[in-house]
Amino acid sequence: MKYGTISGLDKPVSRLVLGCADLKDTALLDAALDAGVNTFDTAHVYGGSEALLGRWLKGRDLSRLVIETKGCHPGPLHPDRVTPACLRKDVETSLRRLGVDCIDLFLLHRDSRRAEVGEIVETLNDLRKQGKLRAFGGSNWTAERIQEANDYAAAHGLAPFTVSSPHFGLACQIGDPWGGGAGCVTLTGKGQEKERVWYRESGTAVLAFSSLARGLLSGKISSADSNRADKLDAAGRRGYDCPENWERLSRAETLAKEKGCTVAQLSLAWLFHQDMNAYAIFSTGSPERITANCGALEVALTPEECRWLNLEEND
Repeated sequence: MKYGTISGLDKPVSRLVLGCADLKDTALLDAALDAGVNTFDTAHVYGGSEALLGRWLKGRDLSRLVIETKGCHPGPLHPDRVTPACLRKDVETSLRRLGVDCIDLFLLHRDSRRAEVGEIVETLNDLRKQGKLRAFGGSNWTAERIQEANDYAAAHGLAPFTVSSPHFGLACQIGDPWGGGAGCVTLTGKGQEKERVWYRESGTAVLAFSSLARGLLSGKISSADSNRADKLDAAGRRGYDCPENWERLSRAETLAKEKGCTVAQLSLAWLFHQDMNAYAIFSTGSPERITANCGALEVALTPEECRWLNLEEND
């Protein structure tokens, strides 16, 4: 395993992060830990999964683990929850579910243009001062909004956002996977080049969600399958089902065979070759796949190979 650092956090963070949205079996957590994964992604809105992670954490050495959770996700009856009150409420709920005194990384799960970033930054800093969280940032916040928050923090002598969780990976996100205007932010595609430059220049940590495109790049689906799109779930079809992404999968299959690695390893390796402080959130129901995916960190890619995989070169 390889590790990185996130400003505001005094622990190493594994480059591969286990996503716990659908966690049902703590054997997956054991397998991840055995493979060197020390960082786990959950959220207030995940409910029972967050609580199950908390039960697994009981009695463990938390100084070696990094727990990242998210809050302020909107709901059908509460479309706007990016408020100081909801922030405080969700932090307290997550602390109780996880059974910890302090959250290592806390992210605002969604953004709202109606939210005053100053109020949010002030609230996050107050919670940090109380010892309830260490570092913080945004999930599905644009670089522009994060910069706005950090400008406010700098002007008022406060701690800034140091981490962000957008979608990022080899497959381009062509639509909101969850539909309904959930506000998913991606760093993929030609239109997001300025955002990618901002992350490279600012050094803001990227916790990339759906790094394997809801299974499209997991190796379980072949680009040659006539019914390949049917093997994606509804979110995967909305977000990633397009000819360009199937071509990316085909190229990943070709290059993975040449390099003697899996398609998932190759796809994750592409992410780690993008000159960012990047961490890949991945999910699986198989302990064996957790171990296998960690092999991505040993796959070397040239700049030319990275461009070819991303359809930037044809030969």
